[in-house]
Amino acid sequence: MNIFSAGMDYFVKGGPVMYPLLFCSLAAVALSVERWLFFHANDSGREFTRNFCDYIEEDNWDDAKALADNTHGELAKLATIVMKRHGNFERLENFVSVRAERAMDKFERNLNYLNVIVTLSPVLGLLGTVTGMIGSFNSFNQRLDNPMAVTAGIGEALITTVFGLCISIVAICMYAYFMRRLKLISLNVEEIGNTLLEARAKHLAHGGAGHPHRQEAAS
Repeated sequence: MNIFSAGMDYFVKGGPVMYPLLFCSLAAVALSVERWLFFHANDSGREFTRNFCDYIEEDNWDDAKALADNTHGELAKLATIVMKRHGNFERLENFVSVRAERAMDKFERNLNYLNVIVTLSPVLGLLGTVTGMIGSFNSFNQRLDNPMAVTAGIGEALITTVFGLCISIVAICMYAYFMRRLKLISLNVEEIGNTLLEARAKHLAHGGAGHPHRQEAAS
């Protein structure tokens, strides 16, 4: 309870800029939790990518399709959709590119807002610093009657600066974590797409018609 009371005391002393800083902190937490849950539910993982590409390179389309059908996530969904795709190689290449961009767009969603918080929080802290110092300078004329007014303004400036920097530091760490995961997912998507396109190109070069998996199932 003492910690809560101390926090409320600092919040009140920080002045009106603390309210947008509070909003930034809550937004950063909400965005981080939402993105973590989404990544956890929709990232098929590196192991899926490795096993799927191995199956395709070994021309084992049945196991590749079974693996994609039984794995959750956007990468597995992309692999399943591409394996069912008909048409010539050029159209298939464009189809893979568009589907990959749509999959990556889902992972990138809301990360820009987290990046905004990274930049906005220290700026708001700086704003609190400026307003606090202005209040301190304005209180110089009253320093004989109210000497605590000067220190109160300086305290407001320091509190908002600390809060703004703390929020920005946490948001930077979360943003860097998600961007790293996004980079790995992008590499996995590219590897799956290239593997499927190469397998399709080899199949057409050998005079095959239709999808390799469909031909094996029909024979």
